Amino acid sequence: MINYLVIGVCLILLIAVVYIAAKPISMGIEARRDSKNLENEDTKKNNEITQINDDTINNSNLTEEIIKLNNLKNEGAITEDEFIRAKEKLLS
Repeated sequence: MINYLVIGVCLILLIAVVYIAAKPISMGIEARRDSKNLENEDTKKNNEITQINDDTINNSNLTEEIIKLNNLKNEGAITEDEFIRAKEKLLS
């Protein structure tokens, strides 16, 4: 009879420990999930900034190329038609 009583008390204590520990464990899991979400958002923002910088670089390169083509046209190295075709190719 005492064996059953000891086993019952042990089971009650085990359930109490699991119940008390469940909240901090779930809070830790939630914190880790939030941390990963923040990292993903930071990564997305960095990618967007990189894309904007790449677009700016591409636009400045595009501008430089059109200026070079215009200089070639003004020097007579290429014709007006060649200039227009090259510019359309760069813009597409």
